Amino acid sequence: MRTAQTQIDAFHAMPGRQLSAQKQMIVDLFDGYPPTLTLTRQDIVDRTNMRMASVCGRVRELLDAEILAVRGKRECLETGVMVETVGLPAAEVR
Repeated sequence: MRTAQTQIDAFHAMPGRQLSAQKQMIVDLFDGYPPTLTLTRQDIVDRTNMRMASVCGRVRELLDAEILAVRGKRECLETGVMVETVGLPAAEVR
């Protein structure tokens, strides 16, 4: 088991700290993929069919809990604006 998964499992095991269904859906996007996978918030919207406002709120909570981390930026294909990408914490990616 990779360290990132251990960290996620430890977070889930904390008393009273279960992830909501939406947060779990976002975390599950990274399961089964290389730990270098990064997604924009729009990528998450496209893959989960959640509303953008919900994705932004849940991603912020996952970032605050250090389950996800900002891993860079890339240009949005629709707007040309640079947007953040998130993924498993960089210290866990080796």
